[in-house]
This record gives sequence, structure tokens and C-alpha cells, in this order.
Amino acid sequence: MVRCRHDRSHRAASMMNVHFLQISDTHWSRSPIADGIDPGQRMDRLCRWIQSLDAPIDFIVHTGDLVHRGHIEGDDGSSTEQVVSLLRSLPYPVHCVVGNHDHRAAWPRILGSMPGDRLPCYRQRWAYHFQLRNERFFILDGRDDAAIDPRGMLGEAQIESLSSVLASTSEPATVFVHYPPLPLECDWIDRTMLLIDGDELHRVLAKHRNRVRGVFFGHVHRPVALQYEGVLYASTGGVAMHFPNLPMETSATPQSDPIAFANYVCVGDSGTLLKTQWVQW
Repeated sequence: MVRCRHDRSHRAASMMNVHFLQISDTHWSRSPIADGIDPGQRMDRLCRWIQSLDAPIDFIVHTGDLVHRGHIEGDDGSSTEQVVSLLRSLPYPVHCVVGNHDHRAAWPRILGSMPGDRLPCYRQRWAYHFQLRNERFFILDGRDDAAIDPRGMLGEAQIESLSSVLASTSEPATVFVHYPPLPLECDWIDRTMLLIDGDELHRVLAKHRNRVRGVFFGHVHRPVALQYEGVLYASTGGVAMHFPNLPMETSATPQSDPIAFANYVCVGDSGTLLKTQWVQW
């Protein structure tokens, strides 16, 4: 639980809260991608679990890497179509963040138009914002040139666009991005996985810390939470597999733990409430 106060006196106000489910790093593939790691089976199990939930959910957000091989030259987008079909079978609106394994060029054809107001960026990135009740949400796109992969970069235009919208609006803001913006005290993550311009993103958000609900990301395949200068950063675990994240870990060794993670999050007048969930196989 993060930054939340909850009692009976706040129940009336809860009608204005927004609840969302964060999933990430499904790495969908038609066949296992490593020994004991079958993303297709795990995705199917996760979808059945979501279908069974009896909880308020306004939308689902997937924070990147829908598929495992979408970034490979020659990918035809069919695996992305399969994952999107599974997500659209769920009874909730779905928002998607571009990950470093995703086929961004195929998204307009498969996902259609952006379900919000586009954030001006170079290279037509998948970046937009939308409002739900009294809350504003930002989908950012940190996928950049293959030369820096698996690191990401938002770019000056996208950060300036975010800053401009925040300066001209007053609603509380929640941000979604694939890459962790700040170091997480893990050797391999901090060397290879961060947003190159994460500090610049943080400086923008810190100016509005009193109304930033949090920054939710994927990419690291484990739940992590960091509060820095009044801004909450939180990840969810990867559906397909998990990676170690302790300080001395030097490489991303896939782990086929028998669980898949999701974050159930409530944002509203009481703050940000985060509940990590898991699915047992």
C-alpha cells in the first residue's frame, strides 16, 4: 500500500476514484521462449484471472512488450494482432505503452487511432493523454533507436509536450512508460535498462509533485517501488517471466516462477493505493 488513507468517511468520495489494472511484459509468442517459459499459456491464464475479477476496474494499461519478437526486422505484426485480440476480449478499455520488443509501426493498423489527445513528438511516437473523471493520464513512448536498446529515450519534444500539458491543466496526473526513469539499485538494470533522459522527465514531474499520482512502468519484470522527491515510481512484474533485481545482480537471467504479476491501483482524493496481485499456475 502506498500513500493512502482510507476510512468510512471517504466512501462517498470513492465514486470519483479511478481504478486501473496494470499488466506488463507479456512477451507473447506462439511457442515457448525459454525452458519452462511459455508466454502464450501465461497470457491465457492471466486473461482468465482478469475475467474472474469482481472489483471496480475503469481500464487496463499494458506497460509494454506485448510480444516477444515484434522488434525483429520482418515481423508482420500477426503476433501483435493475437495479443490485442486477447486484450480486447476483456470487459475493460485497454491502453498500451510501446515496449522495446513491440512492433510500433503496426500499432495504428492493429490498435486504430490513439484513444486520447496526441502528444507532439518526433517520429510519430505512440504518446497521448486522456482524462477520466477528475484524473489525467499520460501514455509515453520511450522506444528509440536500436543502438541504445534496451535503454529508452523520450526525447526533448515529448518531454516538452508533457510539461506543456501539465502546465496548462489542473487535474492530478498519472504517467505510464515502459522504461524505468530512475536508478533502482540493481547492477544490470541501472547499466542497461533506464530511460536515458529519465532525469529530465523527473524534473518536469517534480515541479508538479503535489498532483502527480505516480509513474508506472514495466521492463524490469519485477514489482519495484521508489519514492523520490515526492514522486512515486512503481513497476509491475512481467507476465511472461521474471528477472532478479537485488543490488548485486549483474544479468537478466530469466526466471520461470509459477506466478504472473499485476498491479491493482486506485487513484483519487485519498492518494495512490497500489495492490500487487499474482496468479498461481
